Amino acid sequence: MDRRTCLGLLLAAGTTLSTVTLGGGDRWPVAAPAALPRGAGSFLNICAHPDDDLYFLNPDVLQALDCGCPVTSVYLTAGEADGINAAQGAGHGDHPVDFAAYAAARQEGIRSAYAMMATGDRDSPWQRSLHELAGVPVELAVLAAAPHVTLLDLNIRAQLGRSGPAASRLEWLWTGRRERQDYLRPTGSLLPGPGRLDREQLLGILAELLDRTRPTVVRTLDPAPEHLHADGGSLAYSDHDDHRHAAYFALEAARRHARTADRPVQVQSYRGYFNRYWPRNLSPRVYGRKFTFLDVYGWADARPCAESYGCGDLQVGTVARDKRYGRSQTYRYPGTTTWLASQPTGGLAAFAVFAGRALLWSGGPDAWGAPADLGGDGLVPHLEVVSGMDGRLHLFGLRQLIEARRERQVVVHAAQAWPGGPFTGWEELGNPDGDGVRARELGLPTAAAGPDGLLTVFTRDFRRGVSLRTQLAGGGWGPWTALPGEGLRDALVAATAGDRTDLYAVTARELLRWRRDSPSATFGEPERVLSAPLDGTLSLVRTRPGTAAPVLVGHADGAAFGLVDGDTVRTLRANGGTGPLAGVICDGMTHLLRRNDSGGVDLSFPLPAGRRPRWWPTGALFTGAPAAALDGAGRPVAAIVGVDGRLWTCRLGGSPQAAEWRAADAPPL
Repeated sequence: MDRRTCLGLLLAAGTTLSTVTLGGGDRWPVAAPAALPRGAGSFLNICAHPDDDLYFLNPDVLQALDCGCPVTSVYLTAGEADGINAAQGAGHGDHPVDFAAYAAARQEGIRSAYAMMATGDRDSPWQRSLHELAGVPVELAVLAAAPHVTLLDLNIRAQLGRSGPAASRLEWLWTGRRERQDYLRPTGSLLPGPGRLDREQLLGILAELLDRTRPTVVRTLDPAPEHLHADGGSLAYSDHDDHRHAAYFALEAARRHARTADRPVQVQSYRGYFNRYWPRNLSPRVYGRKFTFLDVYGWADARPCAESYGCGDLQVGTVARDKRYGRSQTYRYPGTTTWLASQPTGGLAAFAVFAGRALLWSGGPDAWGAPADLGGDGLVPHLEVVSGMDGRLHLFGLRQLIEARRERQVVVHAAQAWPGGPFTGWEELGNPDGDGVRARELGLPTAAAGPDGLLTVFTRDFRRGVSLRTQLAGGGWGPWTALPGEGLRDALVAATAGDRTDLYAVTARELLRWRRDSPSATFGEPERVLSAPLDGTLSLVRTRPGTAAPVLVGHADGAAFGLVDGDTVRTLRANGGTGPLAGVICDGMTHLLRRNDSGGVDLSFPLPAGRRPRWWPTGALFTGAPAAALDGAGRPVAAIVGVDGRLWTCRLGGSPQAAEWRAADAPPL
């Protein structure tokens, strides 16, 4: 759905601005369009610094604004750095140090960027007001011409260049190393002055924001960034430590909110600086548009400015494009394309993770029941669904439990008690790297069912290779075993055909395959299947049971993808977009779907073998990855989980122009 369509619907509906009362008579503005396009949601973005959302969450933020969805962005730190608002390399020693002024310049820049994204006018005015959350005064900025757009700065001192007793970082607040942290008053702010807040106050602020804004989706940064190198017992990470701890605070607030809310929220995490080492995935058009707003934030156009501190972040300035981590937008947990599955009883099952817990919808495209809660506290939004030889469905996920001084990441497994029956609970399968800091980077599991009925689960490990565990005939699981090969991205898929199991993985430029010829054999060395600049995504085309499944691998820049069918490799035209493709084969015709450059769904016209796909845009904004499967009658069905928190499905078969997306009758819980 493009900007013109979304905004046309919104203008026809009109917008409203209302208020709700907080304690002490304080009134908090709550703005939303009176009627949103179907499938629209609302968003709370929790970032460490002004510009994190522009670099790492965009184009998702922009797509939400294009559709007029309510968006609230909160920045935990002031990001005052060295206190100098001057271009990098411009002789910082010649400029005065003013932390409050530099923080104000960054906030002026982010307001201008959001005004430009939401209205097309970077100078569109804001209404600024003072409020109190969790006993802490906060300043709120509401975009007057689009009052469903709200920005909030908590101004916690970052002091990135300092250490020792004067240092003040989100990590210290999270772990309790320091009981309270300073926040500053940016120049020109409505705040009465600087102050201090503690860990529970920060969590209380986020909890109140969740209560007041009622988002359907919380977006934050990467809670488990990858290491760059390991020297002895010391690890150097790829991301800013404040990004990681901002994510910790966001995840904990979402978990607490889920205990009392009438509906849980979806949580998405985005890779940060590691994007510079990740294959680029944005089309040139989206990349260019994204950096237009970073130029506004950085005051790169040197537009007239009445503020003494400046109207943007000159340390970003004209060099935004030089920071390679903006070339991509990648989810830390992108989700699988297997979460829609057929049941031997004839219906379909669809799975999702909301605020750390798994949900199950049962039914079909024409009649879904209300979702059931499958539990699984601490799950990341990734569920691999595998059908066993006996018809039971198996779920594999990653449990991430983050506490003030302890973290655990383990692979978990749940299974139906009988085909079509209830799930019996979650068992922990452990972590190939144990329980230390190396375990933090546990990869996303994939699994395969062998002809002997035993399951094998695969995951990426700390060395960026693959480790696996296989069920034992007498019960339980064998030990974790490492396969040869390193340098892998966090995308694995496994396919079985007869006695053979093939495991696929991608590096930045290669698609690799390991093969096991029978359940009693072992996997050998990886073989190279494809060489090309890749985007880090990988998925299987769904087929009838027992049929070899082709593999879909994304290429850089969203322009193409690879279709691997046995030893045949074809490069086909994509239509931009990001994330893994989902596919299903029915009557010799392949149906494909993928997130497009507008955030909706591109469906391919039915694709005969050897033909190039043609694409048609459909659907609404959604989270995670799309899915496709055959229903009990062998008919192809596509599915997404919308940003509104509802399951949306449509039948495939004819022209995608005729595809009709239908929502499940009840929202989650």
